[in-house]
Amino acid sequence: MKRWKFCVNAGFFGRRRDRFTEYQPDRSLEEKLRLISQVNGIKGVELKYPFDLQDVQFTKKLLEDRGLVCSAVNVDIKDAAYFRHGALSASNKDARNRAIEMLKQAMDIAAELGANLVSTCPLADGYDYPFQIDYGDAWGYFIDSVIQVVSYREDVKLALEYQPHEPHSKILLGDVGKMLHICAEVEKPNLGANLDIGHSFAALETPAESATLLASKDRLFYIHTNDNTGDGGDWDMISGSVHFWHWMELLLVLDKIGYEGWLGADIAPKTIGPVEAFDINIRMIQRMLKAIEQMGSDKILELVRKEGNIDETYDFLSRLLVRED
Repeated sequence: MKRWKFCVNAGFFGRRRDRFTEYQPDRSLEEKLRLISQVNGIKGVELKYPFDLQDVQFTKKLLEDRGLVCSAVNVDIKDAAYFRHGALSASNKDARNRAIEMLKQAMDIAAELGANLVSTCPLADGYDYPFQIDYGDAWGYFIDSVIQVVSYREDVKLALEYQPHEPHSKILLGDVGKMLHICAEVEKPNLGANLDIGHSFAALETPAESATLLASKDRLFYIHTNDNTGDGGDWDMISGSVHFWHWMELLLVLDKIGYEGWLGADIAPKTIGPVEAFDINIRMIQRMLKAIEQMGSDKILELVRKEGNIDETYDFLSRLLVRED
């Protein structure tokens, strides 16, 4: 199998808290990059805009000093101070314009850093109750806002990250079908998806199928690796810790379709530190990739394409779990 590119989201190395407690303290960019450089196999960093990019030249130097590159610029457009009632889909034009301008600024920075990829998860664009929004207006504003962003710089890609819930009970861009819908409506080649595997599970999807659909339209730009219980929450767990076989299938499919983008990581470091959390996440993925390689991806695909033999398929796959005499 080919060499895979691993990166991490810098935000997970800073302050992490939920409504119950704080899990990680606030850290400067220098401190976050120092920790990131300790994770084996990491070559790229997904930087948060605007937080990690107050001084772009300083950030560039910090990356170079640690032997790291910027994999993507991740834009936060869920600030309740400005986007309480939506960002890209807001009926308030000032809110929409602010979100659009933030993404445009991030595109310029991504180009300067050599990433040429901007990612955002439009979590402010959603609703909680029936009769809360006009769906036609909201989707119309959303699509128009995205068109303005991707038309600004065609040399920089925009990867939208879909998620079904949180902070609203319903997010507009909630699943792979809606992701493909907006791509079809916008009709720009630099618009695609950041496929967050945990979000895919939360949307009750099979990630391998979602990746296949996105790749078939050349819309699979980026991946966030993690796992999830699939109950709707966004738990950002270690890859393969819950959905082992789904993860094995996903990695097989990514190799089959020739995915060459980054394997990013969004792992919530709660009971362990961020270095330990991201290190084991990479090792889990690498070991699953090695297992597929040892079994033979061609053999697995041959079994998959043979009808009515799921027993034979799992007999073959499960041999990797035990050593039989």
